[in-house]
Amino acid sequence: MSALIELKRGGGDQFFVWFMVVICAFMVAMFGFVGLTLIGEDLGFGVIFIAFALPFAGLTYYVYREAQARSFVRIAINWQTLELRLPPQRSYVPQEKIETSLPLSSITAIECRAESFRQLGTTALQFAYSLVLDDGRRIVLGADRRFLTPYYQNAAGVISNNIKQPIRDLGLVEGNPGFLLVAGQTVPGWDAASLPPAVIQKRFKDEAFTWRIVSIVTGAALAIGAIARAFGG
Repeated sequence: MSALIELKRGGGDQFFVWFMVVICAFMVAMFGFVGLTLIGEDLGFGVIFIAFALPFAGLTYYVYREAQARSFVRIAINWQTLELRLPPQRSYVPQEKIETSLPLSSITAIECRAESFRQLGTTALQFAYSLVLDDGRRIVLGADRRFLTPYYQNAAGVISNNIKQPIRDLGLVEGNPGFLLVAGQTVPGWDAASLPPAVIQKRFKDEAFTWRIVSIVTGAALAIGAIARAFGG
């Protein structure tokens, strides 16, 4: 085994998430600027655009926290030791911050599962990976989400190869989205039973439909912003 195997986020993932921070901030600035420009001429119209800026402001903060977390996460194997630096923002559900080193021999199992969150007719999925230690503790590595390189899947695979243990697939569980996956979201314990295969298949179809709707809404928002700028100018 190599003396050091360090698993880093790909440059594309880093660029993507920081690019999303810029896009979200731009949307806030655009709707805010148009709203303030129009508010003197048409109070109702101006307030509507300022109201559009508010959810994007919250989204900007959330994505910024995500970007910071991805920049500082570290999973490395140094000889027979696993070194972890795991920020809280590594899944839709906040996790315990972890910075530790532990012997590879203390890992007795690696487990993965899909976690589904449904709210307001939408479905979001993430794919979570965790380690079970010989003292009964569990360390959640993190969860991979749409449009990103499967970082935690890759990390679990490397650890699996080094400890000669397969990754156990625990199926899919239903999580509680809380408030729009921003506050109060939870998932069942890792001993929870998986949903039936037919339900799992439906969740994947629902998520694909959700992302199609998100793409349409985002495109419409950009088009409205462009029209509003032209109208305001």
